[in-house]
Amino acid sequence: MYSLKLYIVTALITMLSPALFGQDEAKDIFTRATDQLLTENMELVMDLNITDKKGRVKEKGFVVLVGTFGEVEKTKMVWQKPIAAEGTTVIFTTLPGETGLIEVFTPSNGKIRKLKATPDNMAMVGSGAGISNITAQDPEELNFQLLGMEESGGNSCYHIEVKAKDSNGDARGQLLVEELTYRIVQITVFDENGKKASFINLSDFQPVEGSARKIQPMHIVTEDYESKKLTEMRVLKISSRTDLKEEDFALPDEESQSEM
Repeated sequence: MYSLKLYIVTALITMLSPALFGQDEAKDIFTRATDQLLTENMELVMDLNITDKKGRVKEKGFVVLVGTFGEVEKTKMVWQKPIAAEGTTVIFTTLPGETGLIEVFTPSNGKIRKLKATPDNMAMVGSGAGISNITAQDPEELNFQLLGMEESGGNSCYHIEVKAKDSNGDARGQLLVEELTYRIVQITVFDENGKKASFINLSDFQPVEGSARKIQPMHIVTEDYESKKLTEMRVLKISSRTDLKEEDFALPDEESQSEM
């Protein structure tokens, strides 16, 4: 009887081990890759070309500050392009488990609008500049799977799948991570129905100014399959800003119009 029990336990371990090791290995790959990226306390200067489904191109330019203060995360975007929008400022404030706040300052009338950070409002004021919130998530809140190896740009890459542990649908992300450098070079995002939602290509990795070990993809191209928009982002400058204070995210003290 003891031998039979030992055989059963050994067989179960043999069957389960590849899945467990695949999960752990994929998590380690994801952690090593995302640890290289600067995701907070930074300043960026960026240009974007956004091409819509009719082939029309819009040019945008921003100076962006990103700061974390305790559990509060703030992002400030100041328009540089087009000229008609120059000086327009948007501040996003988020707290864990809460609907965030959007504040929009328009210099043409000197007014500030305040809105809840609902998906619709985020889309309305957003720049299309985001990479993907997949890379900013806590690995402990995610499930991982190593799907195998693929080649990209002549380099061998890990192909891993990432999914939120609390997800009820089929939303997930698939990443290609270079085997030698652990740089994330591609991200494919699937919606809750398992349909491909967007594809992101990342390249031209450069060291971050003021940080000894962080890197930044300076060229990011995002194809949104739902809106049929193609966004090409060029990061002109990025630097670590550990000196940021909450007052750096203040808007001019003008008449407010609340739309919350």
